[in-house]
Amino acid sequence: MELKKDIRKRVLEMRSQMTVEEWDEKSHAIFQKVVTHPFFLHANTIYCYVNYRNEVETRSIIEWAWKQQKAVAVPRIEGTEMNFYYIQQFSDLQEGYFGIPEPEAIRPAKAKNPLVIMPGTVYDKNRNRIGYGKGFYDKFLTEHSGCSTIALGFEIQIMDEIPTDGHDIRPAVLITEEHIYDK
Repeated sequence: MELKKDIRKRVLEMRSQMTVEEWDEKSHAIFQKVVTHPFFLHANTIYCYVNYRNEVETRSIIEWAWKQQKAVAVPRIEGTEMNFYYIQQFSDLQEGYFGIPEPEAIRPAKAKNPLVIMPGTVYDKNRNRIGYGKGFYDKFLTEHSGCSTIALGFEIQIMDEIPTDGHDIRPAVLITEEHIYDK
């Protein structure tokens, strides 16, 4: 089986070749599935990444959460840790880790059972996930086991099987433009 880093590189290259129109259309289809999913509908607090490069677009999800009176927090990398901070508007973000938009460390998020919407580079149909290689979400979810989790990806990021390690945490749900993987 291929190494995670090789799989990640290959799939990120494929993802980067999507046209803007494809990316927008597929992101919108994913948005529709996310905001009508029971995890989203029942959550009072959403911890959501802010998309970067060609990741599934999340700003529309965040805006919808605000319209539904949900609290929204986004991740900030602090050394080897990832912590979430509440934002109330996109202007609360600044360029952070690797150029990714991050909040200032002003309003730490402390929700008991938030919905965590997470990115990934590669998945399989059993919801195994390869992230970006630093394990930030695995560490966070290990320390915060009460969270509901939804991972977002495009169908081109789905493989039949990927290598996993003992510390890898599978999201409860994986949503693509074509499918909702949850079993």
